Amino acid sequence: MSVCESLFVEAWKAGIELSVNGDKLHLEANQEPSEDFMTRLKAHKPELLRFLSCWIDTPFGEAKVWHFFSNRRCAVVLRNRPDRVTWMKRCDLGGKPSVEDKAAAVQ
Repeated sequence: MSVCESLFVEAWKAGIELSVNGDKLHLEANQEPSEDFMTRLKAHKPELLRFLSCWIDTPFGEAKVWHFFSNRRCAVVLRNRPDRVTWMKRCDLGGKPSVEDKAAAVQ
């Protein structure tokens, strides 16, 4: 599991919702997150922004991660099926940015 996945799952288990708002990492929580968690979140902010906002290549096409549910499963929204959530094995997530996102990062 990548650092981003770990932080995302840890946040989810703690009732913390992470999302992207423009170029900012948005956090919603019922209680104040621990100082340790916030330090790790800040240290990995650029990777988290990319992780939460980019399209990644999967065997089913380009997708954005919607939610992790266990060590084996996750839900994604496919670019070619934005109206529904698709379940897949976490090991099928390549984590590689799509060609379009790579081109945007270079500009």
